[in-house]
Amino acid sequence: MLILTTAESVVWTLEQPPDGLTYRLECYRDLLEGEPIATVFILQPGDRATDLERYRTAPFEHWEFIDKLTGWYEAVFVISDDGFGHVVFVPDCSTSVPEVWTICRANAATANTHLTY
Repeated sequence: MLILTTAESVVWTLEQPPDGLTYRLECYRDLLEGEPIATVFILQPGDRATDLERYRTAPFEHWEFIDKLTGWYEAVFVISDDGFGHVVFVPDCSTSVPEVWTICRANAATANTHLTY
């Protein structure tokens, strides 16, 4: 699991970005440039739902939205009143964290209309 908390960590990830996430990561790089408004989690093969829950310190529930991207799902969670949140990128593959993938598949919007870049 990749955990990105700063614009610099996003820049590092963009050197070899996961297929299909370049644009989204560039947007989060720009959003994180000024202040840490989110933590970005990118699930990798071998990650488990319990790992994600431990690192997020919250279960995978009560999301603001889940978008279906090409090859990925993007789940956004608002954590605090000041707008800080978590973004979880889940590969669109049934063998990649199956419990989380199933939730994303069942609840994802097909249009990417939630974020303004």
